[in-house]
Amino acid sequence: MAGRGYVNKGEYKAALYIRDRFEEFGLRPVGKNYFQCFNMSINTFPKKIFLQINQKTLHPGIDFLVEPSSGKGKGKYGVFRVASTSIRGKKDLLKRKFLLVDKSEVSSKDEQAAMDLWMSRPAGAKGVIMIEDNKLTWSVARKQNKHPVVRVLRTSLPEKPGEISIRIDSKLRKKYHTQNVIGLIPGTEKPDSFIVFTAHYDHLGMMGKETIFPGANDNASGVSFLLNLAKHYSEKPSPYSMVFIAFSAEEAGLIGSEYFVKNPSFPLKQIKFLLNFDILGTGEDGLMVVNGDYFRNYYSLMDSINTDSKYVVSLQKRGKARNSDQYWFTEKGVPGFFIYTLGGVSYYHDIRDRPETLSLAAYSDIFRLVLDFVNRLKDF
Repeated sequence: MAGRGYVNKGEYKAALYIRDRFEEFGLRPVGKNYFQCFNMSINTFPKKIFLQINQKTLHPGIDFLVEPSSGKGKGKYGVFRVASTSIRGKKDLLKRKFLLVDKSEVSSKDEQAAMDLWMSRPAGAKGVIMIEDNKLTWSVARKQNKHPVVRVLRTSLPEKPGEISIRIDSKLRKKYHTQNVIGLIPGTEKPDSFIVFTAHYDHLGMMGKETIFPGANDNASGVSFLLNLAKHYSEKPSPYSMVFIAFSAEEAGLIGSEYFVKNPSFPLKQIKFLLNFDILGTGEDGLMVVNGDYFRNYYSLMDSINTDSKYVVSLQKRGKARNSDQYWFTEKGVPGFFIYTLGGVSYYHDIRDRPETLSLAAYSDIFRLVLDFVNRLKDF
């Protein structure tokens, strides 16, 4: 599905798959159909990506990444290395060159922040090469800068870089059409009271024609969990109505969940509890509960269930955070958790987040923990 992003209709193919599963399980659409549609802007890289430094060809996703907000660029240029924010009197030298920026050579955080500004305003140069010491971690952007920007691993950078050959074909799509996918199982006793399960199905997609970010842990694992819950409750309905929402555009800034909260399919005050699933592919070290330190009574319930049944090795908690789709709901007063697994592989927003790397060590036990927790919500 092209990494479930915004090249080759990847996210739409994923949405169709989820819709078909909802229909197969007998879930009802909440509105006219299963889709809640909206538009957003998104920067994409649908065509060729090429980078060569000193005639050494670098591999996208392995040696370098294109900055998500990068503009397009093509040609051969010289390289001007800067290890300070002071480039006064040198603008004439930069007209046919790329800035090579090494933030590790300055200790001041203010200077490092100033260097980040060169990604959008590169002081007269044709573009920017940022040296990256850590792992290559990609994202998506909703805007496009005028100049091309790439991040290159220090270990992949040739000694004394002097010439760059580059091609980046970026395309800003200002009104990209996407959709949340929503299904409903009516409650047998309290149909106007909802328990909501959510997971984002979008990921980063493709960077160029060949480099795919699969997003197995983030968040195919959460979507599979959502679908398993949908299948379970379609066969064993609850007293409460169960709503299942697969959000789009989480990686673009929680856009899909924000849109839903501003345009809810039913009153938010009717939500008894919300459970958001994101990154559930491991679990060797247990489970983290975001909002557990905020909704303490609910966390105590989940913790006591886990203590009694010994589902996961550790149940940890933290406070509120704007780190996944539960955020907009809890800001409106909806009680809810975001849960994710701990331990195992650490592939995140990179090309190595593939299904074969996931242990699913706690997957089944988390499933049983969630079922028990939802069953006990009647006590609240």
